[in-house]
Amino acid sequence: MSRLRRLLVAEKVFFITCNLLRSRLAFTSLDFSSLAAAIQGVRARRGFLLTGYVFMPDHWHALMIPGEGDTLSNMMAAVKVAAMRRVNARRGKRGALWEPRFFDIIVRTVSQYRDSLDYMHLNPVTRGLVPKPEEWVWSSYGSYGGSGETPLSIDHLDLPADEETRL
Repeated sequence: MSRLRRLLVAEKVFFITCNLLRSRLAFTSLDFSSLAAAIQGVRARRGFLLTGYVFMPDHWHALMIPGEGDTLSNMMAAVKVAAMRRVNARRGKRGALWEPRFFDIIVRTVSQYRDSLDYMHLNPVTRGLVPKPEEWVWSSYGSYGGSGETPLSIDHLDLPADEETRL
């Protein structure tokens, strides 16, 4: 099987999808707390930007910008390992937690960035978990269209008004 090759791209916004192994139990609020703490810890060490996210029972999405001199692959490996350790310790389990690969798309325009945020924030509604995005605590929606409170602080980008401007 061929391996995906990732471009070594700096200072770009990536839309990330990371899936839980199908053999693992779905995430609960306690697991979401562990994931948030893991991301925050890795973020403090590696200096990446997190501009949006949503945690779902079987996957999570984020808009991330790797820190200076870092790569997307190394950043994600650090997040996945930290989250695996925290979640496994909390659950009293061992072994892999995430599918080996994650999925990423380079966000190229302001419009694509906003579409990605909307997709993430509506994901819990689409999946039938809540009727409105503001009712799903485990996303950055509160920072963009709600109370301002989120379990994981985010970095806001100063985006141009023109939707077709390249990022």
